[in-house]
Amino acid sequence: MKVKDIAKSVVLSSDGSVLLLRRSKTDTRRPGEWDFPGGGFDEGEGAVQAAARELEEEAGIRVDPSEVKIVYVGTELHDDASVNRYLGFITVGDSQSIAIKLSFEHDEYKWVSLDQALIDFPHPFYGTGLAYALEHGLIPRS
Repeated sequence: MKVKDIAKSVVLSSDGSVLLLRRSKTDTRRPGEWDFPGGGFDEGEGAVQAAARELEEEAGIRVDPSEVKIVYVGTELHDDASVNRYLGFITVGDSQSIAIKLSFEHDEYKWVSLDQALIDFPHPFYGTGLAYALEHGLIPRS
């Protein structure tokens, strides 16, 4: 069985907003859905390195991997693969002052409240992860 590792990040601005990216209409999985920045690991990467790299690639936000905190982890079985999913958390500056540069994988972004992120991002694993992290104080509510 194949093993796939994926790291996504809850990017929380200093004003309490969360960054969501809309997957492009040409995306092969979940086109047009809102998502957290993230993706698969490169060779030799760990979860925090992958999360930081993906954030820069997908949104143009550069962070030090040591600033990413993993707040939720789980494994799911999909067809012929075991998927290890990691949810990271990072705090950045004011959402109004951060220049977002989207990659070809996304066509829009928005900053929303934590509660709205739970509604707008329908992925069952990451929604559960965000709810868990909030409930256990791993991600602060502003």
